[in-house]
Amino acid sequence: MKASETELHFWKRVLERVDPAVWVTANLGFVPWKHQEIFLRDAFVRTRVIRKSRQVGMTTAIAHEALWKAINIPGGTILIISPGLRQSRIPMQKIHSIIARHPILSSRIASENRDSLQFTNDSLIIALPNNPERIRGYDASDIYLDEAAHFLNDEPVMQVLKPMLISRKGTFTVVSTPFGKRGLFWEQYRDAIQRKDSDHDVKAYDFYPSTINPLVTQQDLARERENLTEMEFKQEYRGEFIEQVDVCFPLELIAGCVNSDLELFDEGDTSKSYFMGIDLAKQRDETVVIILEEIDETGGLIVRHISAWSKMNYTEQIARIGQLSKSFSINNSAVDQTGVGEAVLENLKNVLPSVEGVTFTQQIKVKLIDSLRMLLEQKKLVLPNDSKLIMQMNGLRYTFSSVGNIIFHVPETNQPHDDYVWALALAVYAAQKPRFGIIRPVRVNW
Repeated sequence: MKASETELHFWKRVLERVDPAVWVTANLGFVPWKHQEIFLRDAFVRTRVIRKSRQVGMTTAIAHEALWKAINIPGGTILIISPGLRQSRIPMQKIHSIIARHPILSSRIASENRDSLQFTNDSLIIALPNNPERIRGYDASDIYLDEAAHFLNDEPVMQVLKPMLISRKGTFTVVSTPFGKRGLFWEQYRDAIQRKDSDHDVKAYDFYPSTINPLVTQQDLARERENLTEMEFKQEYRGEFIEQVDVCFPLELIAGCVNSDLELFDEGDTSKSYFMGIDLAKQRDETVVIILEEIDETGGLIVRHISAWSKMNYTEQIARIGQLSKSFSINNSAVDQTGVGEAVLENLKNVLPSVEGVTFTQQIKVKLIDSLRMLLEQKKLVLPNDSKLIMQMNGLRYTFSSVGNIIFHVPETNQPHDDYVWALALAVYAAQKPRFGIIRPVRVNW
């Protein structure tokens, strides 16, 4: 007997209620790739841990799944938690964009702002940075940790999340590119691998390399590889966990100085003191400018601005630096003048009179890195949760020469991508310049 249209519609609705992959295609026109479909069809699995590479569309998949849950399961509270405030708004921007393209969804919204959506069926989607105080107090039915390897306050966050998961028996989804064999993501992934065959409520997924995205080609990866260190490439595009040895700035040291709520600005406060560090592109691919603000009389500093420009001529770079100098009323500044030529430095001085050129000898590098490390140890430097800054700081290695001198390097690459580190170190130098001439003996106790 042939089913009636009413029966077909009924069973279609039933299928959409239990299978988000079907719902997002039928209602949103989103046709997931194979790995996204696998993820969506496991929406009710209690614990999912996804080890992924970049550009495989997992933030997009999370946005669609969160929408499906919010609309089809009344009264849910869905938290999407990211490493910092800026990153937390990326999945929410995707959700807002999906709703804007489908007016029928707009009728389901009761209230909204940049960081949250409340639906007419009392469901909520809330985007948050991984700040335990910001997370505390929610009764969540579903929790997504996006780029969890870059969470730098793992234990306090998990202490807040565990009671939520127990009380609501909700789903817990942890997604990230790897960032070393440490921290929340490494522990959750390792635990899921061990339990996945004996516990049907736990699954681990390996969504890498980036070419599982049908839009990413091997040629695309080859171009990306030119702009990354070997460590960055293996972690970001191959999904590999990299061991850490001989690092100048251990991740735990960096994490103690990161404020995930810190916002960067394009303009300063005239009542504040600002200091600029500049690492100009040479054979490398980026010029990086970092601006610090003095926050107390004991030498405390906070990162207030980061700019990075690729493959831009010096004339345009100098013009932009001049504009930043005006926007922040820079007190002191320093630039790596190694290999850029006197003409570039003189032109830079025309727009930034305070700038001092610093020639990078090994001895000068040791002093710069030692001063930066001491600020971190004393917790007198506040950093944003900027993945590129943190990755380059954590990626800087050191070795000893045959005569006992420290040599800094980025391993396994002919193109050292350490521009962010040296721009930050130069900004610290600019801030400490009045007292930098008398430098304490270099410590070799890393």
